[in-house]
Amino acid sequence: MSTALPELDYTPQALPAPELTPDEEKNRVNYLNNDYGVLSWLLTVDHKRIGLMYLVSVSAFFLFGGLAVMLVRLNLLTPTGAILELDQYNKAFTAHGTIMLFLFLIPVIPGVLGNYLVPMMIGAKDMAFPKLNLLSYYVWAAGAALFVWQLMVGGLDTGWTLYPPYSSKYSHTNLLYAGLGIYITGFSSILTAINIIATVHKMRCPGMTWTRMPLFVWAIYATSLIQILSTPVLAVTVILLAVERTFGIGIFDPNLEGDPLLFQHMFWFYSHPAVYIMILPGMG
Repeated sequence: MSTALPELDYTPQALPAPELTPDEEKNRVNYLNNDYGVLSWLLTVDHKRIGLMYLVSVSAFFLFGGLAVMLVRLNLLTPTGAILELDQYNKAFTAHGTIMLFLFLIPVIPGVLGNYLVPMMIGAKDMAFPKLNLLSYYVWAAGAALFVWQLMVGGLDTGWTLYPPYSSKYSHTNLLYAGLGIYITGFSSILTAINIIATVHKMRCPGMTWTRMPLFVWAIYATSLIQILSTPVLAVTVILLAVERTFGIGIFDPNLEGDPLLFQHMFWFYSHPAVYIMILPGMG
């Protein structure tokens, strides 16, 4: 006569947190107080600190983009323009659109919430590649610096979509620094996406199966896939625009037997998924 063995619950149980005195709780080392030096922040590989660095940086660009659109709206107080000349209006409008898209909306959720929350939500100590995580921040910062330099040395008057043939031939501004800035910030997006995907695949704690992952982790994981698939297309588009503007090779300019709609198709192959880079993590 056989006896049935009792079913065992193999679900990992969280260990009770040790009780700390008020003084021990106050002096407990965490990511904010383990070191206070400037270099401890600039050279950190802690995912939470990197997330906060992203937060401060993108918030500054959010402010700059907001100031640019305030100039645009103030200029529309009168039919003939209240404070800006026609060329200045184009530059303010372009500065608002490009800053908000490439320097705020794209990096804000993966860079801030992705870095800060994903490891904690899946029970990981840090991201899969901590040094790559820090590198992605500085790559983004380098691209942002080039973009800001473009705005300082003459601005950009093409509109945020950079449509040819105006951007490739007739623009009165130099697109070099803006193009390089967009190109470099794209690398940051790819590096961040690779890090998040690797973290979700390889760093989940025991018992954290795919069906048990929080919805935000699923959303940021899907966002990372979109970034990896779409961002290289934007990089190629910017390179082709630079080649046409520099060497006069007909790619997008109809006067050189190019196709301006080709640029629009390639640009929106990235910019339309960019909408979901913003909204999917919010839905999660």
